[in-house]
Amino acid sequence: MPSASGEELANDDCAPGATRHVNHLRSPTVTFCTAAARLVALLLAVLIVPAGALAEPSLKVCTFSFHGPTEVQAFASSLPREDFELIDLSPPPLLRTENAASPAPPAVTEQASEGRRAPWLLDLCHRGLECDVEVYSGEFAGSFFGASGTSLSLQAMEEASCQSQCRGLFRRPREVFLLACNTLATKDQDRRSPQEYLQVLLDHGFDRAAAERVVAARYGPLGPSFRETFRRIFAGVPRIYGFSSVAPTGEYTAPMLEKYFRTKGDYARYLEQAGRDTGPNQELLKAFDRTGLVQLPGLSPDEPAAADRDQICALYDETASVAERLRIVERLMSRADLLAFLPSIETFVNRHPVARLGAAERQIFARIAKLEDARRQVVALVEELDVSALKLELAHLALHLGWMTDREVKELAVDAARRLLSRSLTSEVLDTLCEISRHEFIGDRFGSEDLPDRLFASDDGIRLVDCVSSTDRRVSGRLVAGLDNPDLSTRLWAGYALSRRLPLADPILLELARHLDDPSQDLRDRLRWVFKVQKPLSEPVRRAIARRDHALAEELARER
Repeated sequence: MPSASGEELANDDCAPGATRHVNHLRSPTVTFCTAAARLVALLLAVLIVPAGALAEPSLKVCTFSFHGPTEVQAFASSLPREDFELIDLSPPPLLRTENAASPAPPAVTEQASEGRRAPWLLDLCHRGLECDVEVYSGEFAGSFFGASGTSLSLQAMEEASCQSQCRGLFRRPREVFLLACNTLATKDQDRRSPQEYLQVLLDHGFDRAAAERVVAARYGPLGPSFRETFRRIFAGVPRIYGFSSVAPTGEYTAPMLEKYFRTKGDYARYLEQAGRDTGPNQELLKAFDRTGLVQLPGLSPDEPAAADRDQICALYDETASVAERLRIVERLMSRADLLAFLPSIETFVNRHPVARLGAAERQIFARIAKLEDARRQVVALVEELDVSALKLELAHLALHLGWMTDREVKELAVDAARRLLSRSLTSEVLDTLCEISRHEFIGDRFGSEDLPDRLFASDDGIRLVDCVSSTDRRVSGRLVAGLDNPDLSTRLWAGYALSRRLPLADPILLELARHLDDPSQDLRDRLRWVFKVQKPLSEPVRRAIARRDHALAEELARER
């Protein structure tokens, strides 16, 4: 049979799609025609496919979701798969309790600056990922966080953005969507007062110190604005979208995003044509009308702040010498706007404490300590701040720099604690005093008479007593009464607080033995631990234990 061209096959009886059926004919010629035509047609279909149609999508949309899939799904449902590949870069969620309905707070400890890094983010950089569009969806308050229980802090993002291997994530994108409250906020006050914003953060589960730091970064002189920080992080990105104040929830923004993509039409073509253009995206701004959405470009190399970004990145560069970076600290601390750099400086000082510095490095540190204008600004900020853990944290930085003495910092903490003890017992008072005591030991300055009776009648009150950590032995006798409280939480806190005041006198131990048959297994285990740890035990105490818990008495007898 003569060979046929593609044009001839299109009209052949045995070409694919022919309306005439010949399969009922059993002739070899028809069978060969059918098989050959299908094979040739398949080869031709491959050959005439438009260039790139079989290739991977050319544009990558990288998503970081911390709260829920609603906003990310708006991208997935609106962008054609032949043009876009959606890559989920969200950190793995933490385990949550079944009844955890509110978003989890950022996993950030204020003292552990090493913990502010995000190793998983650097791992993404090492994979060589390059994104054309990035989407960050969740709650935001100095960190992205949400119901997943994971978080990503601004500091971790900024430190990662300084790494050359992270260019694909932080420098290459053409558009970045920061879909959360205050992501592009300035220091200006919005409809919420700083105190109201603090309460919002506390209600979301932030610990006191972290919440205070966020409020200071949002409204106060400490650190740059969220807007400027994101512009530094995404330096060179032409179009960054975020909110200058409160943002709508995902159920509202998702339809706005879908409307935007419908209006935009061919989004892939738009990205290619817009390139690195920083002009306003009118369709997006119109879709988000009256929501506080703003558009800004990332920091450009010709802006004065670009040099500041280089300095901050140099501070994070662990391949550079400590002495070289201390000179950067010296230059930053010599500036009139030094408070804007104080969080980064504090992180550096925490990672490189004075005790670990060499002789040459100590000389530079000594020069920093002599910067009188810097000392005046930092100490003034410490004095201006209300009673807070942040106040003590900055006081400790001043202490490291030689701008405050040990005695001054101690008196600051004691005064703050006394003022808090005079107030009504609230969760705010409790959290603040416990954070203060974590920064500075104050227990030697508070006797039993300084602790009101009302504190020993509830679980929160006993927690506060435990945070004060009074060295007065009389406090233990007052805590014992909590073991008789009908409220289980109060009994548990009383047992916990007593277990942290070892060694205990015999009258206290005899009272503890009386509760070894408490209905709560947790409390019984706590009290047993006390008896196992405190040695030696007197015979009267051992007899009291045997009357309530014979197995424990035998175990203690074997250990004698």
